[in-house]
Amino acid sequence: MHKYTIIRADASNEIGTGHIMRCLVLADELKQNHLETVFVCRNLPGNLSDYINQRGYRVFSRYTHPLSPDDMEKDASYTIQVIHNIGRLPEWTIIDHYAIGEKWELLVRAHTCKILVIDDLANRRHHADILLDQNLAENAELRYMGLVPESCRLLLGPSYLLLRPIFLNERRNLRQRTGEIRRLLVFFGGSDSTNETEKALDALIRLRPNIEVDVIVGQTYEYRAGIQQKCLLLGRANLHIQVENMANFIASADFALGAGGISMWERCYLGLPSAITIVADNQKDSVCLAERLGAVWKTGYHNEINSSHYADILYRAMNSPEQLVRMSSRSLDLVGSSPESITSRVVEVMMME
Repeated sequence: MHKYTIIRADASNEIGTGHIMRCLVLADELKQNHLETVFVCRNLPGNLSDYINQRGYRVFSRYTHPLSPDDMEKDASYTIQVIHNIGRLPEWTIIDHYAIGEKWELLVRAHTCKILVIDDLANRRHHADILLDQNLAENAELRYMGLVPESCRLLLGPSYLLLRPIFLNERRNLRQRTGEIRRLLVFFGGSDSTNETEKALDALIRLRPNIEVDVIVGQTYEYRAGIQQKCLLLGRANLHIQVENMANFIASADFALGAGGISMWERCYLGLPSAITIVADNQKDSVCLAERLGAVWKTGYHNEINSSHYADILYRAMNSPEQLVRMSSRSLDLVGSSPESITSRVVEVMMME
């Protein structure tokens, strides 16, 4: 193997698939810069090892139990063993994992050239050369003060989103949004562990709006049989599993029901008005801030939301075209007015380090 990177990330039904999906975007971009990538993952329920293989990347996987502080040394030792088996140091070790922090990184430091951490919690110390946090936050740089070395370069905010090239193509060809809803996108993340998708479909069955609906879930989604039946009952709902062209669906939609996190910023990047449900605690701050800035509507926390709430949101959206136009404009402003390849910004920084 020539120059390469190691990515340490996990996916499961419980923690979702977002970590792996954004790391695959980064791996694709690194490949364009002649850096191969191998993944180190745990073999958890709902993992995406087969999918990563299908995307052309080798996966090293081990044990299935949750990663606890007591497992840090074993987990780091496994990654070090992978490096030894490959026979040369990686140019970068990339960590996208909420359970991993400074202890793990210090153990691996002598076995890699550089370390990049992807985080958005700002709740633990890191030993990294670069820290990437793609979320919007007030006083973003202050959040990591004392949590990273002074030499660590911070890449903060949606201007560093990890997006596939298809998003850039769609951004360059954005249509003018009128606020009229003819097509709805329903996507609450690949695993959607709180099953917001089914609540949204129940709302649509109740309302029976004269619109097309694209319902998207990942291959790890557990409730597929139930929503297949409800899509058939609705009639104009198209169910899609593990799509590769999310940007096309976002660009084609007029409104969306979805979760916070990176998928929220993907919709903002293409100016799609959306109502956001908070499905994880780490989404709260960025969703609330995006709402205050007029870029999204906040639906609430997943455990407070039922199909009636989604029906009310959809009714409001279908009768508020001017608000949707303003929301679209604010969304575009939040991620920057230039449709340049923002994923390349991250890789350019890595190549210069």
